Amino acid sequence: MTQGEGVPHLSLVVPAFNEERRIQASLQRIGEFLVTLPYSAEVVVVDDGSADAGRTAAQAGLEALPARLQRQFRRHETNRGKGAAVRTGALAARGRYVAFIDADLATPPQELPSIIAALEAGADVAIGVRIQRDGSDMRDQRRLARRLAGRLFAWSMRRLLLPDVGDSQCPLKGFTRDAARRLFPLQQIDTWSFDAELLFMARKLKLTVAKIPVHWRAVPGSHLRLNLSSARELYNLVLIRYRHRGLKPGPTAC
Repeated sequence: MTQGEGVPHLSLVVPAFNEERRIQASLQRIGEFLVTLPYSAEVVVVDDGSADAGRTAAQAGLEALPARLQRQFRRHETNRGKGAAVRTGALAARGRYVAFIDADLATPPQELPSIIAALEAGADVAIGVRIQRDGSDMRDQRRLARRLAGRLFAWSMRRLLLPDVGDSQCPLKGFTRDAARRLFPLQQIDTWSFDAELLFMARKLKLTVAKIPVHWRAVPGSHLRLNLSSARELYNLVLIRYRHRGLKPGPTAC
């Protein structure tokens, strides 16, 4: 489903998997905020193989958005992972700038203008970071087990891929259209370490990345599980380095 004409200034991708309990309220919040911005926007919801209740709720929430917002609905027949859902949405997006946000709004849409401002100022990629300017880290809100797992992932990510990035996983990132067209066709990781892959590729392609401190809160009901999948994500960091070892700057993808 698509709606609206003209190229929107911003395309916001919202991946969703079995989010029937909150997706409609989240999309309402997103819509109410986007219509306050001084530019046009579209919302791209990607249902990542949800059961019927999740799919139906996502479609209903999208349909209820304010009429001035353009919208798209994309669906995976099976659950493929957040990385796959974001890639599908980013490749479908039509905006001059492309951003993605989690359906739980752990980082609220009110942080979007700072991301877009950084892109308009010349950055190719703008990422939210939960480390604040005073040195405090909003990730410290998490429960101990999740905090320790996050620190292990961040340490491994810095050692293997991005030594100067303290937070690759904040669920709010933005891209110019050119940067999105270069990065997302090359993305191979379908699970939640895809953020690190995008940033590693951006580094290899010599794209400019701006780091923007944003607000974030721990939200109950995450689909992330601290089990064997965590070990898989650490392995994915090795795969990212190997798969993109020969990546070099080149012309923008069409």
